[in-house]
Parts: sequence; C-alpha cells; structure tokens
Amino acid sequence: MRRPDHGRLRLLLTPGLLLALVMAAGAVSAAAPPQVTAAGEALVGEWELGGRVMAFKGVPFAAPPVGAGRWMPPAPHLPRPGLVAANQFAPACIQDAYNMNWYRRVGAAFGAEPWEFVQPAVSEDCLYLNVWAPVSTSAGPLPVMVWIYGGSNRSGWSFEPNYRGDALAARGVVVVTLAYRVGILGFFGHAELAEELGLNFGLRDQIAALEWVNRSIAAFGGDPDNVTVFGESAGASNIGYLVNSPLAAPLFRRAVSQSGGFQMQYDLQPADARALGSRVADALGAEDLAALRAVPAAALFDAAIKASPDGPWRPVVDGVTVLASPAANYQSAGIPHDLLIGRNADEQYMYLPQEPSGLADALQAFPAAAVEILKPLVVGDGDPRLNYDRAITLAEMACPAYLMAGSAVAAGRRAWVYQFERQRPGPGGEALRAYHGAEIPYVFDTHDPWFPASEQDEALTNTMMSFWVQFASVGDPNSEGLPQWPEYHPDRPQIMALGNAPAPREAQDLDTCLALAPTLYPGWQAVPGP
Repeated sequence: MRRPDHGRLRLLLTPGLLLALVMAAGAVSAAAPPQVTAAGEALVGEWELGGRVMAFKGVPFAAPPVGAGRWMPPAPHLPRPGLVAANQFAPACIQDAYNMNWYRRVGAAFGAEPWEFVQPAVSEDCLYLNVWAPVSTSAGPLPVMVWIYGGSNRSGWSFEPNYRGDALAARGVVVVTLAYRVGILGFFGHAELAEELGLNFGLRDQIAALEWVNRSIAAFGGDPDNVTVFGESAGASNIGYLVNSPLAAPLFRRAVSQSGGFQMQYDLQPADARALGSRVADALGAEDLAALRAVPAAALFDAAIKASPDGPWRPVVDGVTVLASPAANYQSAGIPHDLLIGRNADEQYMYLPQEPSGLADALQAFPAAAVEILKPLVVGDGDPRLNYDRAITLAEMACPAYLMAGSAVAAGRRAWVYQFERQRPGPGGEALRAYHGAEIPYVFDTHDPWFPASEQDEALTNTMMSFWVQFASVGDPNSEGLPQWPEYHPDRPQIMALGNAPAPREAQDLDTCLALAPTLYPGWQAVPGP
C-alpha cells in the first residue's frame, strides 16, 4: 500500500506560475511551497505525493471557542496579516483517549505495539480544518469532499492517520477534514443559555466549517456548488442531522454515510441537554454558567465523563439547527441530497461479549417491542456473537440505511446502498471480521503498515476510492471499469456488496426493518414500502 510522502518544498510561487510549471514539467521540481489566499489570509502550505497534491493544515475556520465563547455558536475568525504558515496540524479538540484506545484495540489484533499509537495534542482552541487539493489542469473547478470524523461525539480529530486526504485528492477532488467540539464542550445545555441561539455546538462547528468551504474553497480549485459531506460512525450520524438542518442543507449537495444511521433511534430535546449540564454542574459544584466557563477545559471534560459516562453526546431538537427527530424529518421532508450510505457486515462483533448473558443484555438495550422483533435473528447455529451482531447491526445501521435511501428517493434525489464485507487475512481478520471502521483505510488509501494486505485489498481500495470520487463528482458512483452498482429503489431494493469480489445483491431483511421502524425510530410511522 502507498504511504504518504510528506516531503516539503521551500520556494514561494504564485498559483498561476505554479500551474504553468506543472503543466510544462508534469511535476513540481522547484523548492517552493504552495501559496493560496483564502478567507483573507495568505496561506503557505506544503507539497505531498511528490508535488502532485497541495496540503494546507491547521487552517482556522472560526474564532477560538474559549472564555465567553464556550457553549456559544462559533464566531468569525479574524484574518491574520502577512504570510501564514499552514503546514502543521492544529491541536485536536479537548477529549479523552476513547478513540486512541479504539486504535490500540484494532492494532493489537494485528500485532501492533501500543507505543505505535500516540494521543494527539488537545486544546479548547481547536476549530481548524485541513485541505488537500490536487494540482489540476482541469478546465473547471473540482468536486469537494468534506470529512466529518467519528468517535461517539466524545473523541476524534481531523488528522487521524486514516483520514489523511492526499491520496484521495490525487484522484481529482479537493478534500477537507474539519474539527468540531466533542463531549461536554460540544453537546451541552444550561438554563442560562439563550434558546434562540440554539444548542448543538459541535454541530454548529461543522456548519461553520461548511460555510468556510462555500466561501473559500474556490481558491484551492474546488467547486463550492459541488460539495459532498462524508463521515463515519458519529460523523455519519451527525451528517444524518445536517441533511435536514435549515442551516446546513444549502451548504452541500451530496452525502456519504459510513456506518451511521443509528441517529434514527434518538429524539433528544433541550431538556435532555440541560439535564446533562446539571449533572456536570452538580459534580463540579458550579452554581451558574459563569462558574462552569471558568473551569479549565480538560478538568471540565473529565468531570463530565465521570458524571455521565454515556453522555448523551448527541444533537438535540433545538429549533435552530435541528427541527425534529431524524426519523420524523426523513419521513416527512425526505432527504434532499443524493445519498451514498451503508454499513459493515460485522459492526458490533468486536464489542460483543463472549458470555450468553452479556449478549442478551446487549439486545435488551433496545425497547421491548423492538427486542421481540429482533429475537428471531439471534437464534441459530454457529457463533452466537454473529447472530447478535446481525440483529444489532440491522437495527442500528442496516435498517436506517434502507429507510434513509428511500427517503432520499422520495425527495427526488438518488441513493446508493452498500455493505462492506472485506475481512483482513490472518488471525486479526478472524478476530475482528468486517469490523466497525474497517472500510475507512479503503476510502482514503491509508492502510497502516501493521495491516496485513493482499492484492485483493489493493483492488478493493481502488474500487472504493473510484466509487466515492465518482459519486462526489456527479452523484452516481458508476463509471467505466467498475462493477455496476444498482441505484436504490424501494420497490426493487439492491445494494453493493464491497468484499473480495464487489457485486450487487438484493437487500436483505426488509420485512424485519419495516416492522422494526415504528417501534425503534421515534417519529417514523408505519407505512407500506421500505
């Protein structure tokens, strides 16, 4: 697998002269970092992939959300004078080791040592993004892909090793990875917060970054009218709110949801956010909002995790960014974006316990009516964990994918559904199977050196990158030389199986999904058809 080339070239060139050199020589040979003027700043980046891709790192899209800016919508960033270095990633938002522990767990299955995984620097001043743009001779602007990271909305950062955008950009798109506040700093409520400003500060950060993209991405060769948001896990679930947000919906054309959809289970209200805030305030002995804002960010985050380990670190229906539960929105308003959505075959397998009692407890987390519908799926021969994984993955990700795809079609858009099935060779692959997050290195071509890989992995990487880029470009993943991916239609539902030999197949368990939906997804009414 290719590894990123982060070599830097040193001499400044204007964009016009730079492009002329590239067209003449086919590569950048002069020692000159790229320079772009965007959002009122002269940014100096660096070259990657031997001069084929420009990288601009640590670019601010909003003012630091500190002091009185804590638990406020992001404020505008004031441009800095002179040449501004954009060749280092900014610190991640305040968080714990939740995501890093996930990397260590996956790495351990494949023989990686714990010291190979280093927690990033963190700060409350964290609203920055990164841009990778190819040096293009295209006559027109390029499609833009904006990545939103996962991490249960309590962890994650824009420059995780699997999210580096150089290889994806080299295929003819501008790639942006953004940061957003997580945990108590991103998802919080308090009686003193003005209701008209809304809540969901982490979601507001994502919207502010998309606004920056719309204003500024043309300077990098991107098309602000052809923006695709894509993300995984909590990032995908956040996209599930953005698709119907009155603030966000006009800022992008298409959406890719990787292992999301579970947001359909939630209908959180401002009172839920305020209750969370009260638990944290009580734990800290903070009498008012000013006292909470005075607590150092790291201490605040730690206290919040101790007071409420499971959050909920999720958006609420605040009347500003989110107007109704996701399920209600999808059914009443549809999804007004082209949609590529899917899940992995064994999302929950690595998390499920070996003991039968623990497996039963995992299923009991769902409402009683949903449990009765899912119970038939957990009986059968073979590994009981596989049966429970099938049931839980169906409820949390597979059924939402079908329903969301149908909602996009109902809104007059196009939809494409996948299931990622590739299992890495060797004992690690046997232990984790097609686990939650397994598809990400195939989308970005960022396979860690400790991953076992074969020609099949190379081929699948090429196929998936081609699908994702083609979808971002024209709203259809199909192109010459790729397996034919059928468009999703509720009356003839097919999906693309992304495994050793990618191929379409009929969607499965649709009847179970239709029965499950009104019992599990608040706001979804029983109607015929997926």
